[in-house]
Amino acid sequence: MTDVESQQNAAVSATARVRTPRQSVLFVIGTLDLGGTESQLVLLAKELKKRGWRVEVFALSSGGVLAETLDSAGIQVSYGLHRPNPSPASPTSVNAEAKRSVAPKRRPSVKAMLVLGAAVTSLVIRIALTRPRVVHAFLPLTNFLGALAGRLALAPLVITSRRGLGNHQERWPRLKRMDRIANRFSHVVVANSHAVAADVAARDGYDIDRVRVIPNGLDLSRFDQIGRRRDDTRSRLGIDPDDIVIVIVANLIPYKGHSDLIEAFARASQNRPNLRLFIAGQDRGIGAALTEQAQRLGMGSTVRLLGMQDDVPGLLAGMDIGVIASHEEGFCNALMEKLTAGLPVVATNVGGNPEAVSGMPGCVLVEPRDPADLARGLLAIIERLPEQTADREYRQRVMRERYSVEAMVDAYEHLYLADSE
Repeated sequence: MTDVESQQNAAVSATARVRTPRQSVLFVIGTLDLGGTESQLVLLAKELKKRGWRVEVFALSSGGVLAETLDSAGIQVSYGLHRPNPSPASPTSVNAEAKRSVAPKRRPSVKAMLVLGAAVTSLVIRIALTRPRVVHAFLPLTNFLGALAGRLALAPLVITSRRGLGNHQERWPRLKRMDRIANRFSHVVVANSHAVAADVAARDGYDIDRVRVIPNGLDLSRFDQIGRRRDDTRSRLGIDPDDIVIVIVANLIPYKGHSDLIEAFARASQNRPNLRLFIAGQDRGIGAALTEQAQRLGMGSTVRLLGMQDDVPGLLAGMDIGVIASHEEGFCNALMEKLTAGLPVVATNVGGNPEAVSGMPGCVLVEPRDPADLARGLLAIIERLPEQTADREYRQRVMRERYSVEAMVDAYEHLYLADSE
């Protein structure tokens, strides 16, 4: 080995010794059930792992389908309290106990305070043992726990993420104080849209210039062959060639606006009897009511609930129009998926939805909680469907330029290392 080669190897080794301790991140989340924020965390964690980061995820509740994905990627997952697969809605769940502790007009119970204290203690210990450079928390409760534990354990960089509008503060008023404490203890607050950043500033009195906006990323490779899958999907779902098919992909939760959409669909069907509606998403308790509503409106044969779908791009390949009917949103992953599939989308004018559809031809914004306006939006897009080929290709191209996973991870990686470069 020459002297030059020896010097180069020594330099590489020195760089590795310097960078390796810094390139470590501990993510903090409530559960690893399938959801928009949880899916974004998994994308970020997996890509950082590929780039040489030491990545660990700390979840308050054990279980969740995404835990298997992280395990397959070689990412360690630890838990605040070890319980045998608790449900997030279960009385034994850490999240359920924590939510009860901040419920309006109730003093926190002793049990709830013990649960929160145990979670913080467990997280402080984990940070102290692993010494990550970055502690990055997501969602309201775990933002509070992560920021508090990160500071107590002297983590070099504590980041909290605001993924949606702060309507949770109205449902659980004590979370407003928790959000403000999380903001104070964070070195950086990240929002996934400018609308969310503005909401943080307005609700919490936080300096908007201190909020870092990093949009969601999307695994675009899942959509590479989408144009070739249309016929197979329509055949599998029994869709006739003349049918115009509308789709919503969202877990069945009241604020996602499924009931508004079914009523809007019934109105639009009076003018267009060849419409069909497919609803994809995990039933969180309102599925039976939605089915009853569709039957009551005479739409029972044209509205179909599909349940959770593993292959969303394949489903979207056979659709004609996408819908986001939410009453509130941060930056909607389901909206991004529909646009990446090339679909024209009717979206409610909330949160980051206007940012996502900005400059996208063939898309319509409508008022939330307004089935009549939603029906208007559907009919407006239907009128333009014959002209949609060029628009479809444009939407697909723009989404690939704006929202790749690589661009999102580049932004986070720069943030994580900004004060050490």
